[in-house]
Amino acid sequence: MRHLVELGEAPSPAVLDGALSLALATGATVRLVGPLAGADASLVLAAARIGDGDKVDEARAGIARAAPIELAFGHARAGVHTLDLPDDGAVPRALWSFSWPLALLGRPSELRLAGPNHAEGVATFHDLRLAWAPLAARFGLKVSLELLRAGFAAEMGELSASLDPAPALTPLHVVHRGILRQVALVAATAEGRDEEPLRAAQAAARKLRAHGVNAESERVPLPHSQGARAGRWALTAVAEFENSVVSASALGTPRERPALLGPESPQAPEAVGEKVAERIGRFLSGGGAIDGRMAERLLVPSILCASGLGARAGTPPTCHFTTSVVTDGLVSLATLARRMLPVRAVVDGAVGEEGVVVVAPPA
Repeated sequence: MRHLVELGEAPSPAVLDGALSLALATGATVRLVGPLAGADASLVLAAARIGDGDKVDEARAGIARAAPIELAFGHARAGVHTLDLPDDGAVPRALWSFSWPLALLGRPSELRLAGPNHAEGVATFHDLRLAWAPLAARFGLKVSLELLRAGFAAEMGELSASLDPAPALTPLHVVHRGILRQVALVAATAEGRDEEPLRAAQAAARKLRAHGVNAESERVPLPHSQGARAGRWALTAVAEFENSVVSASALGTPRERPALLGPESPQAPEAVGEKVAERIGRFLSGGGAIDGRMAERLLVPSILCASGLGARAGTPPTCHFTTSVVTDGLVSLATLARRMLPVRAVVDGAVGEEGVVVVAPPA
C-alpha cells in the first residue's frame, strides 16, 4: 500500500473522487496541484471534514495556490457529516465518493449534503435513488436517500443519505444485464400542476416505443423552498434489468427562459423527453451490463472489496462486471488503484467501446 499518491494537474472527476475515497479508506496522503475551483474544490474540503476535521483550513489554503500540496485527510470517521457543496455536480460526487470509506467502518453514518442536487449533465436525486442505490446494495451497503429540498442549478437544496453497511463489502458480479423488466419515466416537478414534465415523459415514451420498449410514466412532487424559481423540473428514465439498472436524466426549461420555437426547440419539453429516451436507447442497443459513468462509480467499491479492507476474514473476493463503454476515467482510476492498493484492477477494452472490468486480490 502506497502512502503518497500523486494526482498531477487537473485530474478528471473520476480520478479525483476515487483518490479522495481511497485516501479516506486507507489513510494515504494525496498530492494535488492547485488551484482547484468549483466542485473539485468542494470535494477536497468535504474530504477534509470527513477525515481529520482539523485539516480543513490547510486544505482550503492549499488548493487556492498554484502549487503542489500534500493532504493527509486521515481515515474517515463514522457519524453524521454535514457538508456544504455549493457547486453544480458536487452533491452526487460526494455521495459516490464518501459512502464507501464510511461503509468500511461497519457502523451507521449519515451524509447531509447541502447544495444543488439537480443540475444538467449530472445525476439527479432519482438517478441516485433508483439506479445507484440498488447497485450499491449489491456491495452490502444499504442507502436510504431522502430529498429534503430540491435545488436546481445554482440553488441550494438538501439531500440526506443514511448509510447502513454490512460487516464487509460483498463482491459484485454482473456480466450480463439480463432481460429488461421495465422502464419507468419519472417526471419530477417542484410545482405539481406543471404539465411540461408530463409532455416530456410522453415524448420519451413515444421515442422508446421505436426501440420496442413500453415505458410507464408518473409525475412526482419535489420538495422545494418558497421563493424557488418556478418551472423547475426533471425527467428521469430508469431501465431495470434482471441483473442491472441504468438511468438517464435531463432538466426542463425554467419559465424565465421559455421555449422559443415549439416542440422542435432544444428547450421544449418534447426535446427533453427525446434526449432522455435517446440515452436509454443507446444503452439498449449495445452490450455491457453497466453504463460507462456508473462503471466509474462502481470501480471504487470493487477496489475496496478486492483489497480486503473492512471486517473481512479470509481471501478477499474478486469483482467482475461488463460496461457498455470504457471511459478514460475508468482506465485512469484502475491505474490509480494499482498504485494505491495491492489489487489487480484490469479494464479490458478500448476507450469508447464495450469492455470488461476485473478487480482481484494480488496473485
